[in-house]
Amino acid sequence: MQNPATPAPAAAPSKGKSAVQNPSGHHAATTAPSGTPSKGKSAAAQAAAAGQGSSSHHHSAGGGAGADASAPTLKRKRGVFQKDLQHMMYGFGDDPNPLPETVALLEDIVVEYVTDLVHKAQNVASKRGKLLTEDFLYLIRKDLRKLHRATELLSMNEELKQARKAFDVDEETLATNAV
Repeated sequence: MQNPATPAPAAAPSKGKSAVQNPSGHHAATTAPSGTPSKGKSAAAQAAAAGQGSSSHHHSAGGGAGADASAPTLKRKRGVFQKDLQHMMYGFGDDPNPLPETVALLEDIVVEYVTDLVHKAQNVASKRGKLLTEDFLYLIRKDLRKLHRATELLSMNEELKQARKAFDVDEETLATNAV
């Protein structure tokens, strides 16, 4: 008999399947997108390469059972944030040229997070009828790191606005005095 704390030995993957061990120690078989075994790719990278997200819930306009038939289908342009994400990944210790599958997966995660956050903010603001910055701050209020960073960025933005405004006023007074 095997100890329950010890994971079972990995079975050899069958053709078109790869055995992936999840955090609970159980194995799950995933099919490679091309029907052949994928070499050296994680399940998340395989899902990203296949165009699937790793989340259990997806937002798709149209086609679903509960989708509104009049809702337009919005197709997202992929790769818009690719360079920015590569630079951020490098800044956080990744390779200067990360794998394209990794960047695509990270982009999918970020876009899904931002989309979910905006939808939640719209639900919060629906009572008022107007979407405000405070709606986003309300949603991230429990994550103090995000909240502090967001308030810091907002205050810096306000300082920059004031500096631009002062600079524009100075230019206008110089132009009127020179004439």
